[in-house]
Amino acid sequence: MIGLEKDNMKRKRHKAILELVENESITTQTMLKERLGLKGIEVTQATLSRDIRELNLIKGANGEGYVQSRIVPRHQISHRLFVLFTMAVKEVEYSGNIIVITCEPGMAASVCSIIDELDWNEIVGTIAGNNTIFVITKEGTAHQLAKQFQDMDR
Repeated sequence: MIGLEKDNMKRKRHKAILELVENESITTQTMLKERLGLKGIEVTQATLSRDIRELNLIKGANGEGYVQSRIVPRHQISHRLFVLFTMAVKEVEYSGNIIVITCEPGMAASVCSIIDELDWNEIVGTIAGNNTIFVITKEGTAHQLAKQFQDMDR
């Protein structure tokens, strides 16, 4: 019974966190903890940090508050993308808000199509040639996305 109560409390807390970051500009964990307290939800700093990670919250660009990232944890990305990345991608680099993915000849369009299917908020658009993909990202997200793409290629 205790485990079920704990799960219910966690779901309630996660729902409250998502509502808060959606409706307010929450810029720090302290601010989030205070807002949760006003809703009658007491939480430790460690639990709040874990919740932020589990909910995939990131700080918005230009000092905006927390937003929920559409970047999917590695274990949740489709097997198809991993297989295609392993076979087709040779290199991933980034500069500013542009990620450059170099592929085997003729494979860029296929890889790009799957990237587009992910529908990540951080991606503004993609362009694919024969062996190169340009991924244009929102400011401040290219490093995180490039790392995720690099991790898929391993």
